[in-house]
Amino acid sequence: MSEIPPNLLLNPRAHVLSSSTAPLSTVPSTNPPSSLTVNEPVDPTARLSPEEEQTRLSAALADKATGNTHFTSTPPDYETAISYYRSALESCPAYLTEHTTILHANIAASFIKLSRWKEAEEAATNSLKVSGEDDDILREREAIKRQKEEKEKKEKEGKSIEGGKGAGVQDTSNGRIEEVEDDDEEHIEWGKNWKARLRRAKAREMQNTWQSLSGSLEDYKILSSRSARFQSIPSIDRKAIEQALVRIPPVLEEKKQKEMAEMMGKLKGLGDTILRPFGLSTSNFQMVKDENSGGYSLNFQQNSEKK
Repeated sequence: MSEIPPNLLLNPRAHVLSSSTAPLSTVPSTNPPSSLTVNEPVDPTARLSPEEEQTRLSAALADKATGNTHFTSTPPDYETAISYYRSALESCPAYLTEHTTILHANIAASFIKLSRWKEAEEAATNSLKVSGEDDDILREREAIKRQKEEKEKKEKEGKSIEGGKGAGVQDTSNGRIEEVEDDDEEHIEWGKNWKARLRRAKAREMQNTWQSLSGSLEDYKILSSRSARFQSIPSIDRKAIEQALVRIPPVLEEKKQKEMAEMMGKLKGLGDTILRPFGLSTSNFQMVKDENSGGYSLNFQQNSEKK
């Protein structure tokens, strides 16, 4: 089973992908994707018989291999590659997430080559969701980790206060500490689908909006924050991540200020339109910051422009 390496996004002919079950042809297939003729789409909630599962998986792997051939052909045909990857998703049982994760990631890689950034972001997000690495799961795991760390800290503080009386508590807490270590191992393993996150970070950055740049920076930070996983990423991709962490923040701040100014200009225009029948304008209202609370209050000034 193979996935398109990230460096193929720079040189699609740098590698020849192979499949353990379906050898790649040197000439891209012109036949329709197999799942369009072999079977109808799989019910995502259904668990198939071993025979049906193997039939579906074989069809999916054959389509994936053909999609890879179109991706790396000369010239490459990314549109056709996408159609084969999507066909493979239709055939592949949804519970075989190891395969569907890669298919979504390959679709994202294809959309990146086509400079279709929004679709690339969506495909990469689907890959992260299938692999259990979407943002909501990340936040939940981080929250659970913090809660357990706080609980462990309180337990240790309680033992130090109790002194020798804490011997009976020690055995119980050891079990909890071991559970935390097990969860930490899972936390470190989170990030194995780093290729999809890297592709999403790229797609978000290229959309070049305040929101998309914020999401891109978050993805790059996540990629770099898992040191054990980060060191296993190829050096060319680690370098790209490190450069993005330096490149994006000033662009993000500039885009933020520009979009906020545009938004405030539109709001001011809308406010003037509403207030004009009453002989007022937004100039009659001033936002004053409370230095103590950090909040703002709205002050009204009658005919302030004549003062």
